[in-house]
Amino acid sequence: MERLKKVEEVIIAMGLLVVTVLLFVNIVLRFGFSANRSWAEEFIRYVMIWITFIGASVCFRKGMHVGVDFLMDLLKGKTKKGLQLFVNLICIVFMVFLIRYSIELVLFTQNTGQITPSLQIPLYYVYLAIPVGSALSLVHLLIQTIQLIRNKQFNSKPNVVEE
Repeated sequence: MERLKKVEEVIIAMGLLVVTVLLFVNIVLRFGFSANRSWAEEFIRYVMIWITFIGASVCFRKGMHVGVDFLMDLLKGKTKKGLQLFVNLICIVFMVFLIRYSIELVLFTQNTGQITPSLQIPLYYVYLAIPVGSALSLVHLLIQTIQLIRNKQFNSKPNVVEE
């Protein structure tokens, strides 16, 4: 699990670094030399899509998704645990559907042979972010749900330090 955590965070960090540098260079080229690289904008857009879906899985891992803090703070004991379990189960069902239909989208796009306008890469590489990010999210949700069922306390507020 630690390896998966590291891989997710490295992908996000490298993606953000590349996007930031490329965006800066493209802005300098556009305003300093009146030269614009259309492929750079397209590349940045696609990397941001990947960052978003991988980042969603990291949010699920850290318990930063789909929660109503106000309601969770009001509840105690078994009621709070029951609501957390319910929310996790709803998210698991959603992720399963998202994985299923996004795989269909990827396969459809692959079969049509669509390519991106500037980079000329197969479009299904971009769409592949959806099932990959959803599968990672599903893994984290399943782990959290198992921990919740086994009565291991899952801290839904990662910034709170417990001693």
